[in-house]
Amino acid sequence: MTLRKRSIGLVLLVLILPLLCGCPYSSDVPMSKSSKAKIDKELLGEWKFADEKEQGSGTISIRQFNDHELVIYLLVEQSKGGEIEYEIYRAFVTVIENENFLNFQKIEASPQSRSWTIINYIISGDTLKYRLVGDKLFNKLKKPITSSRALYRFVKRNLHNKDLYDGGFQVLKRVTQ
Repeated sequence: MTLRKRSIGLVLLVLILPLLCGCPYSSDVPMSKSSKAKIDKELLGEWKFADEKEQGSGTISIRQFNDHELVIYLLVEQSKGGEIEYEIYRAFVTVIENENFLNFQKIEASPQSRSWTIINYIISGDTLKYRLVGDKLFNKLKKPITSSRALYRFVKRNLHNKDLYDGGFQVLKRVTQ
């Protein structure tokens, strides 16, 4: 598993996923415009892996950045050598038929290297379950999706298709003070 895949998996929103059936879908465009997004207050706070033996050790801190976007701080403690990796992401929510999706983008020095990754998530109490949108269905397209509107429509059409997702749900637990 590459470090990039590991980081994407961790972000809530993202976690260390055993990638069984493909790779996370990476897009030049998000599913919607951030200026129309609403903040999901349930996402805000600190999250840890529910099963650190299976998923690794790390913390995800989600904060409101502005009226529409979130900033996600990811701290991953590598098991070998005690290395610590720290990454920052910008994110916002898109809702399709009562399903929550998080569009997120790693903040990197070069804007040209930034791409969007998408997760589907459910929050129940202090538990956040998420799964990455995978590339399997997108790889079958004759031409790539180049607009947010087209991406939104594609995901909506395939919302209940298991091949839209890269594996099952992973679990995070809210850190309570």
